Amino acid sequence: MVNVSGEFGGRVNRILIDLNLTVESKLHVCLAQLAKPPVGSIETDASRPAAVAAAVQLLAGGGAHAGAALGEMAPGNEAVLVVFPEFAFGSPDWDALDAAIRQSARPLIVIAGFGATTGKWVVDWAEAATGEGATNRLLGWDQTGAVANGISGVRRVNGGWCWVHVPGETHCIAYLKTVAEQNVEAVLLPDLQFGRWITHLRFNDIDLFPLICADMLQLPGDHPDSAQARIAEALKGIAGDRPAMVVGSLLQHGYNINWVRAIDSLLVHVLAGRPGLVALANVADDHVCVNEAEDQWRSLTGVFGKWDELTKGQANLPCGRRVSTAGVVGAVIRHSNPMVTSGVADWGPYGPVDGKFVWHAEMLCPVDDAGLAAPLALPPQPHACEIARFLRRYPGDAAWSPRLVEGSATIAAHIAKGAPPEAAQILNGLLHGPGPGSADPDALHEMAQQQAVELGFHGLATLATLDGIEWQGDPSKQGQLRQNQSGRHLLIWRDARKTKAQMRAVLSVWQQQGGGHPDLVVLAQSRFGDIDEGAVVEARRDDFSAAPAAAAGVGGGLAPEAADYTAPRGRRRLSVVSLAHVASVYADYQQGADNALLVGALEARIGAALP
Repeated sequence: MVNVSGEFGGRVNRILIDLNLTVESKLHVCLAQLAKPPVGSIETDASRPAAVAAAVQLLAGGGAHAGAALGEMAPGNEAVLVVFPEFAFGSPDWDALDAAIRQSARPLIVIAGFGATTGKWVVDWAEAATGEGATNRLLGWDQTGAVANGISGVRRVNGGWCWVHVPGETHCIAYLKTVAEQNVEAVLLPDLQFGRWITHLRFNDIDLFPLICADMLQLPGDHPDSAQARIAEALKGIAGDRPAMVVGSLLQHGYNINWVRAIDSLLVHVLAGRPGLVALANVADDHVCVNEAEDQWRSLTGVFGKWDELTKGQANLPCGRRVSTAGVVGAVIRHSNPMVTSGVADWGPYGPVDGKFVWHAEMLCPVDDAGLAAPLALPPQPHACEIARFLRRYPGDAAWSPRLVEGSATIAAHIAKGAPPEAAQILNGLLHGPGPGSADPDALHEMAQQQAVELGFHGLATLATLDGIEWQGDPSKQGQLRQNQSGRHLLIWRDARKTKAQMRAVLSVWQQQGGGHPDLVVLAQSRFGDIDEGAVVEARRDDFSAAPAAAAGVGGGLAPEAADYTAPRGRRRLSVVSLAHVASVYADYQQGADNALLVGALEARIGAALP
């Protein structure tokens, strides 16, 4: 039996919960980044069926999921913390959520925002008679007792539910937001009432502080009555080796520097001297920023720790992308569309033995109006996500040819399908040509290669709009595109580091290799923007840089090969065209003028590249 009791009065209301959550200072954390709820459903406290479908399928199954999707995403019987955004649900949704949670065969802590709901509904909900085996309902404040600090029945609240569930026993605690968001919430919902306390969920091994959006933004130095100041107060006298986590349910639109400051303040000041993390579940927000310092935050949904405890940051993962600032490290959900992502949060200590991740995001599942996508699958590699985002971050000049917008959309649609050539092959060819090399999709913004990637994709986007050109579908061949009529492959290569001589050497090596391959036209530029056009003529020591195939044996062209030496070996053919000719099509575009000459000149140059 889990004993749950409240200690009310003052600035912090403490809920004592007789339950252990962590295993070796780690806890499974599942963050639900849902679509923004319609404003009308918030104003009328209506049900949010898409959010309910996602939650029920995650926690209990349903739809195309035979069982709880969470069991596949985070298998085992350890406790899981599941967090939903602010206003994720309306009061009519409580019964469906409660029924799903009660079915779970593992311990769950589920935190979910709801509203805007009348105070009377919340009080009546807590006072409703519950029979044996039903969920025990508890207000996170004293409504009518000795230290009563109750709420109005007429005015509405922006609140949260926190379920504490173990198989056979379930509790649900309601808590309230304490500060109004001033731009929208205080205007559209002027009658909202707010809590005059924060809620401290004190488990046997961990302290959790659930907050709602703007609660987190006021810094303790400027606001001594803020939620951050009260958390610091609540932690006084608690052993410094005891982990703590601030959990935020958000409805935040786009990047905001105030959130960076708030997270930094919580970790560096409020949770100083103890293992501390911040976990946020925001709505999906697909806004992009050119500045990587801003764009790295994506939709803000993630788990964050202290920079001085993991100074090198954590590695990027398919589901989670690293965040690193002067005071904060951690990971956010890579994708900015509605998505549920799970992984293990770690309070440290960090190291090669104990772990090197604040949040090891392991699985994801897209969310739509019907709930969770089915069937569950392993997460895709990050290349498609990062390429699509890069195209939006660097769309080119507004005065350039509409072909650039059309072609960028074509690239994004193609890589989203996962059809060949896949995103990784497109990117590797664009940065490394036919030579060896694997491009890091999380480094596209770095100064050394941002311009190369931008110019390369602008060229690829332009070529993708030309008549008679399609994607080439053989992953064993070079080139992103092919000409239907000639069968030639087209490779766009804008190298970020090589000179034109180094690029020519790579092309020469590839050309000298045996094996059939369609004629290849390489539209290229070196790191300095120049390139030698025309056929590639072999030179001495072109293959000097090729590493031996085996450390103890002969490599390169002399390595043993299982083949018939009497059989003819086809000679590959390639020719180089400067990528500047492609740039002319989109950058020299003039609205209202006949731009067919620019396109025709490019097509003629490509056609004449090989006899």
